[in-house]
Amino acid sequence: MKKLLIVTSYLVFFVLGGLTFTYLTTTEAASSLKKISVFQEAINYYVDKVEKVPAEGQSGFIYKGTTYVPIRFISESLGEKVTWDGKTKSIYIGDAPKFIPLKDVKPISSEDDFGIFSNPAEIVISTGERFEQSYQFGGRHGAGAIQDGTGEYSSNGKYIGFETYLAPVKKSGEKYGAGSLKIYADDELVYDSGSTKEKTKVNVNFEGASKVRLEIVGGGLGVLDPHFIQ
Repeated sequence: MKKLLIVTSYLVFFVLGGLTFTYLTTTEAASSLKKISVFQEAINYYVDKVEKVPAEGQSGFIYKGTTYVPIRFISESLGEKVTWDGKTKSIYIGDAPKFIPLKDVKPISSEDDFGIFSNPAEIVISTGERFEQSYQFGGRHGAGAIQDGTGEYSSNGKYIGFETYLAPVKKSGEKYGAGSLKIYADDELVYDSGSTKEKTKVNVNFEGASKVRLEIVGGGLGVLDPHFIQ
Protein backbone atom coordinates (compact mmCIF):
# COMPACT_ATOMS: atom_id res chain seq x y z
CA MET A 1 0.00 0.00 0.00
CA LYS A 2 1.32 3.44 -0.89
CA LYS A 3 2.14 5.85 1.88
CA LEU A 4 -0.34 8.70 2.05
CA LEU A 5 0.90 12.23 2.61
CA ILE A 6 -1.62 14.84 3.75
CA VAL A 7 -0.46 18.46 3.77
CA THR A 8 -2.63 21.22 5.22
CA SER A 9 -2.47 24.04 2.73
CA TYR A 10 -1.39 27.65 2.91
CA LEU A 11 -3.22 30.36 1.01
CA VAL A 12 -0.45 32.35 -0.69
CA PHE A 13 -0.61 35.76 -2.35
CA PHE A 14 2.60 36.76 -4.20
CA VAL A 15 3.38 40.44 -4.69
CA LEU A 16 4.43 40.98 -8.31
CA GLY A 17 7.86 42.44 -8.83
CA GLY A 18 9.14 41.72 -5.34
CA LEU A 19 10.32 39.03 -2.99
CA THR A 20 7.79 39.72 -0.26
CA PHE A 21 4.52 37.84 0.05
CA THR A 22 1.75 37.37 2.54
CA TYR A 23 0.48 33.98 3.59
CA LEU A 24 -2.44 32.89 5.71
CA THR A 25 -1.87 30.15 8.27
CA THR A 26 -4.74 28.28 9.88
CA THR A 27 -4.58 26.65 13.32
CA GLU A 28 -7.24 25.15 15.54
CA ALA A 29 -7.33 28.33 17.64
CA ALA A 30 -7.11 31.19 15.16
CA SER A 31 -5.91 32.45 11.80
CA SER A 32 -3.22 35.06 11.23
CA LEU A 33 -1.57 36.92 8.39
CA LYS A 34 2.20 37.20 8.23
CA LYS A 35 4.40 38.97 5.69
CA ILE A 36 7.83 37.44 5.05
CA SER A 37 10.77 38.03 2.69
CA VAL A 38 12.21 35.18 0.63
CA PHE A 39 15.14 34.58 -1.71
CA GLN A 40 14.11 33.49 -5.18
CA GLU A 41 16.91 31.75 -7.05
CA ALA A 42 17.32 29.55 -10.12
CA ILE A 43 16.96 26.02 -8.75
CA ASN A 44 17.82 22.90 -10.73
CA TYR A 45 15.76 19.76 -10.11
CA TYR A 46 16.88 16.18 -10.77
CA VAL A 47 14.88 12.99 -10.25
CA ASP A 48 16.95 9.79 -10.56
CA LYS A 49 19.66 11.77 -12.36
CA VAL A 50 17.18 13.16 -14.91
CA GLU A 51 16.67 16.92 -14.92
CA LYS A 52 13.08 18.12 -14.46
CA VAL A 53 12.04 21.67 -15.33
CA PRO A 54 8.97 23.28 -13.69
CA ALA A 55 6.47 25.29 -15.71
CA GLU A 56 7.02 29.00 -16.07
CA GLY A 57 6.06 30.89 -12.94
CA GLN A 58 6.52 27.88 -10.66
CA SER A 59 9.99 28.69 -9.35
CA GLY A 60 10.89 27.66 -5.85
CA PHE A 61 12.18 29.97 -3.13
CA ILE A 62 14.30 29.82 0.01
CA TYR A 63 13.08 30.91 3.42
CA LYS A 64 15.10 30.55 6.63
CA GLY A 65 17.37 27.95 5.09
CA THR A 66 14.51 25.81 3.76
CA THR A 67 13.78 25.44 0.05
CA TYR A 68 10.10 25.48 -0.94
CA VAL A 69 9.05 24.09 -4.32
CA PRO A 70 5.72 23.60 -6.18
CA ILE A 71 4.25 20.40 -4.76
CA ARG A 72 2.45 19.39 -7.96
CA PHE A 73 5.65 19.70 -9.98
CA ILE A 74 7.62 17.56 -7.53
CA SER A 75 4.89 14.94 -7.13
CA GLU A 76 4.31 14.51 -10.84
CA SER A 77 8.08 14.38 -11.43
CA LEU A 78 8.10 11.39 -9.06
CA GLY A 79 5.24 9.78 -10.95
CA GLU A 80 2.61 10.44 -8.27
CA LYS A 81 -0.76 12.02 -8.82
CA VAL A 82 -1.90 14.97 -6.72
CA THR A 83 -5.43 15.56 -5.42
CA TRP A 84 -6.65 18.81 -3.85
CA ASP A 85 -9.57 18.80 -1.39
CA GLY A 86 -10.82 22.37 -1.13
CA LYS A 87 -13.28 21.55 1.67
CA THR A 88 -10.61 20.35 4.10
CA LYS A 89 -7.74 22.35 2.52
CA SER A 90 -5.76 19.13 2.10
CA ILE A 91 -3.36 17.86 -0.56
CA TYR A 92 -3.09 14.12 -1.21
CA ILE A 93 -0.02 12.71 -2.92
CA GLY A 94 -0.61 9.25 -4.36
CA ASP A 95 -3.86 7.44 -3.59
CA ALA A 96 -6.49 9.67 -1.98
CA PRO A 97 -8.51 8.17 0.88
CA LYS A 98 -12.25 7.65 0.96
CA PHE A 99 -14.17 9.03 3.94
CA ILE A 100 -17.17 7.02 5.18
CA PRO A 101 -19.51 8.93 7.53
CA LEU A 102 -19.78 7.22 10.90
CA LYS A 103 -23.57 7.07 10.62
CA ASP A 104 -23.19 4.82 7.55
CA VAL A 105 -21.09 2.21 9.39
CA LYS A 106 -23.22 -0.20 11.38
CA PRO A 107 -21.79 -1.06 14.82
CA ILE A 108 -21.42 -4.69 15.87
CA SER A 109 -22.35 -3.63 19.40
CA SER A 110 -23.29 -0.44 21.23
CA GLU A 111 -24.76 0.82 24.48
CA ASP A 112 -28.30 0.59 23.07
CA ASP A 113 -30.29 -0.96 20.24
CA PHE A 114 -29.99 2.13 18.03
CA GLY A 115 -26.28 2.84 18.36
CA ILE A 116 -24.83 6.01 19.80
CA PHE A 117 -23.82 7.33 16.38
CA SER A 118 -26.89 6.35 14.37
CA ASN A 119 -28.70 9.70 14.38
CA PRO A 120 -26.48 12.74 13.62
CA ALA A 121 -27.80 16.29 13.91
CA GLU A 122 -26.70 19.91 13.66
CA ILE A 123 -24.96 21.18 16.80
CA VAL A 124 -23.35 24.45 17.92
CA ILE A 125 -19.98 24.35 19.67
CA SER A 126 -18.62 26.87 22.17
CA THR A 127 -17.08 29.08 19.45
CA GLY A 128 -20.51 29.54 17.88
CA GLU A 129 -19.67 27.39 14.84
CA ARG A 130 -22.41 25.12 13.53
CA PHE A 131 -21.77 21.60 12.32
CA GLU A 132 -24.06 19.15 10.55
CA GLN A 133 -23.82 15.36 10.74
CA SER A 134 -22.47 15.66 14.27
CA TYR A 135 -23.22 14.43 17.78
CA GLN A 136 -23.69 16.09 21.14
CA PHE A 137 -23.11 14.20 24.38
CA GLY A 138 -24.62 15.38 27.62
CA GLY A 139 -27.42 17.37 25.98
CA ARG A 140 -30.52 17.11 23.82
CA HIS A 141 -29.83 15.15 20.66
CA GLY A 142 -32.44 13.72 18.33
CA ALA A 143 -34.98 11.88 20.49
CA GLY A 144 -33.19 12.50 23.78
CA ALA A 145 -30.01 13.12 25.75
CA ILE A 146 -26.87 11.04 25.24
CA GLN A 147 -24.39 10.68 28.09
CA ASP A 148 -21.59 8.12 28.23
CA GLY A 149 -21.59 5.67 25.34
CA THR A 150 -19.66 2.93 23.58
CA GLY A 151 -19.78 1.77 19.99
CA GLU A 152 -17.76 -1.11 18.55
CA TYR A 153 -17.18 -1.55 14.81
CA SER A 154 -15.75 -4.26 12.62
CA SER A 155 -12.72 -3.11 10.66
CA ASN A 156 -11.14 -6.28 9.23
CA GLY A 157 -8.67 -4.28 7.20
CA LYS A 158 -11.45 -2.36 5.45
CA TYR A 159 -10.80 0.85 7.37
CA ILE A 160 -7.36 2.26 8.05
CA GLY A 161 -8.24 5.17 10.33
CA PHE A 162 -10.76 7.44 11.98
CA GLU A 163 -11.05 11.23 11.80
CA THR A 164 -13.20 13.81 13.54
CA TYR A 165 -13.11 17.05 15.51
CA LEU A 166 -13.93 17.28 19.20
CA ALA A 167 -15.15 20.49 20.84
CA PRO A 168 -17.10 21.67 23.89
CA VAL A 169 -20.71 22.25 22.93
CA LYS A 170 -22.06 25.76 23.39
CA LYS A 171 -22.56 26.71 27.07
CA SER A 172 -22.58 23.20 28.49
CA GLY A 173 -18.89 22.48 28.08
CA GLU A 174 -17.15 25.76 27.32
CA LYS A 175 -16.31 26.77 30.92
CA TYR A 176 -15.05 23.59 32.54
CA GLY A 177 -14.13 21.47 29.57
CA ALA A 178 -16.11 18.66 28.07
CA GLY A 179 -16.06 14.89 28.08
CA SER A 180 -13.44 12.73 26.44
CA LEU A 181 -13.11 10.26 23.58
CA LYS A 182 -11.13 7.03 23.78
CA ILE A 183 -10.43 4.83 20.77
CA TYR A 184 -9.39 1.18 21.03
CA ALA A 185 -8.05 -0.98 18.19
CA ASP A 186 -8.31 -4.70 18.97
CA ASP A 187 -8.83 -3.73 22.64
CA GLU A 188 -5.60 -1.69 22.74
CA LEU A 189 -5.99 2.01 23.62
CA VAL A 190 -4.69 4.03 20.66
CA TYR A 191 -6.17 7.45 21.44
CA ASP A 192 -7.33 9.32 24.55
CA SER A 193 -8.41 12.94 24.16
CA GLY A 194 -8.66 13.72 27.86
CA SER A 195 -11.02 16.52 28.88
CA THR A 196 -11.70 18.56 25.76
CA LYS A 197 -11.49 22.31 26.41
CA GLU A 198 -11.09 23.57 22.84
CA LYS A 199 -11.69 22.43 19.29
CA THR A 200 -9.32 19.54 18.62
CA LYS A 201 -8.66 17.47 15.52
CA VAL A 202 -8.56 13.70 15.89
CA ASN A 203 -6.83 11.56 13.27
CA VAL A 204 -6.10 7.98 14.35
CA ASN A 205 -4.47 5.25 12.27
CA PHE A 206 -5.41 1.65 13.06
CA GLU A 207 -4.54 -0.07 9.80
CA GLY A 208 -4.66 -3.85 10.19
CA ALA A 209 -6.98 -3.89 13.21
CA SER A 210 -9.95 -6.27 13.12
CA LYS A 211 -12.24 -4.14 15.31
CA VAL A 212 -12.42 -0.60 16.67
CA ARG A 213 -14.20 0.67 19.79
CA LEU A 214 -15.20 4.28 20.45
CA GLU A 215 -15.89 5.31 24.04
CA ILE A 216 -17.41 8.64 25.11
CA VAL A 217 -17.13 9.61 28.78
CA GLY A 218 -18.72 12.71 30.29
CA GLY A 219 -21.00 15.41 28.92
CA GLY A 220 -20.70 18.70 27.06
CA LEU A 221 -18.79 17.11 24.18
CA GLY A 222 -19.39 17.62 20.47
CA VAL A 223 -18.17 14.98 18.01
CA LEU A 224 -18.04 16.83 14.69
CA ASP A 225 -18.42 15.20 11.26
CA PRO A 226 -16.82 11.87 12.28
CA HIS A 227 -15.87 9.35 9.61
CA PHE A 228 -13.83 6.23 9.01
CA ILE A 229 -10.99 6.41 6.48
CA GLN A 230 -10.86 3.74 3.79
